[in-house]
Amino acid sequence: MRRLLPLLLAAGLVLAGAASADVIRAPRHGGVLVGTPRADRFLGGPGADAVQAAFGGVDRIACGAGRDVVSADLADRVAASCEVVGRRLSLDPSTNAASQHETAVEPDSFSWGSTVVAAFQLGRFERGAASAIGTAVSSDAGRTWRRSSLPALTVESSPAGSWSAASDPAVAFDAAHGVWLAGALAVAQGTTGVVVARSPDGLRWSAPVVVATGPILDKDWFACDDGAASPHRGRCYATYTDDSREQTVVQHSDDGGATWSAPVRAAATLVGTQPVIQPDGTLVVVAGDYNGQAGLTGSIASLVSADGGETFARSLVAPLRAHASGPLRAIPLPSVDVDPAGTIVAAWHDCSLSVGCGGNDLVLSTSTDGSTWSAPARVPLSAGGVRVEAFLPGLVADPTRPGHLGLDYAFWLPGSCPAACRLGIGFVSSTDGGATWSVPQQLSTEPIRMSWLPRSEGGRMIGDYLSTSYAAGRFVPVYTLATAPQRGRLHEAVFAASLAAGPRPRR
Repeated sequence: MRRLLPLLLAAGLVLAGAASADVIRAPRHGGVLVGTPRADRFLGGPGADAVQAAFGGVDRIACGAGRDVVSADLADRVAASCEVVGRRLSLDPSTNAASQHETAVEPDSFSWGSTVVAAFQLGRFERGAASAIGTAVSSDAGRTWRRSSLPALTVESSPAGSWSAASDPAVAFDAAHGVWLAGALAVAQGTTGVVVARSPDGLRWSAPVVVATGPILDKDWFACDDGAASPHRGRCYATYTDDSREQTVVQHSDDGGATWSAPVRAAATLVGTQPVIQPDGTLVVVAGDYNGQAGLTGSIASLVSADGGETFARSLVAPLRAHASGPLRAIPLPSVDVDPAGTIVAAWHDCSLSVGCGGNDLVLSTSTDGSTWSAPARVPLSAGGVRVEAFLPGLVADPTRPGHLGLDYAFWLPGSCPAACRLGIGFVSSTDGGATWSVPQQLSTEPIRMSWLPRSEGGRMIGDYLSTSYAAGRFVPVYTLATAPQRGRLHEAVFAASLAAGPRPRR
């Protein structure tokens, strides 16, 4: 695979996109092409080009011979000569004065067959949460998409006294009942609620069902037992943290999310609970156990239940030590999945394997039972041949082939920090359970400046997690990108690409 060095070095950045331009041509050796608010025509050259066409009119993009990366709107016309195409899933329709517009952060996604459903925050508030939860669905493994949103979870449409903000979107599919679930944390004056909307197709959503309420609930996640051999097939789980009671809570539903069981205390306070289910029905929840609010030290823990979420046994996955992420909000939350052989895979960012904890690596740990875990191993990541500091992994396991993994992530462009940090988004895959990895593929089209991102508690924000799904032989990374604000309005959105999951070069 040809590396996209011109995209990574500031000296090679080409900004072609004056307000009067309608034809934007690539330089001979490749570079970054940035569009205008109007309908543009992009003409790629023989080098490796990166085309930022999103947030404009209906553009036409033709690429050249190099390995090209495109960020486009849903209606843009992108030629087959463009190898990596990210489509903009989010559209922030809210107009309230308190939100930061246009912003979209914190995507989650899930797939079943060739269908992929994604959910994300829209209109991020600086104090926390957002003005709406947006969703998008693809029926062709991430090539094309349709947008929607969760009803009654938008500031503009909520009745007086109802939810005033929403956060922490999560997506699951209940194959036994044929129902998509989109969960979220709903916020109102003096209370929070874990809620879930239901859909037959990922496009039309029911009014949210309230799973639980409390003074301070946080970081909900959902998973459904779709295993043909599981004694609990058709059971869906909701996991979250109840900070007021200092506990980690699990609830379950046996009717496609319409009703939910009483809360079960699974452990003391853990953060970022991610549930996965092995083929035999064993439920494993992986989360962070942090020392202090910064979340830079502590451990990654697992909770194992063999009785359908009634009782849990706790184990240590690994100690945690993370490097401060500077101007970006980046909590070392785990991303977890399970492959068809029942191997559980967890990834998070950690600095223990770098000299003097000088920067974060993505690390990977695996388990066959949720109780005993392998020592964390570094995922080798680079940009332009230079090792990078990475964080916010979005991990997926191919549900049809054991050991096949996909992983998207954020990283600092080499040499950009600490003076003027620039952010990139990348993707790698593995066919041997993480022993070796493909050469990194860059998904971002231009270096992302921190001033292009919304403010939040803890730093500028693209989300506390990213996501990758697997659908019909393709990896579908779902991630956040931003370009320069226009007329005082931010231009940050959630994108998705569709990448063939065939053999790729390794390192």
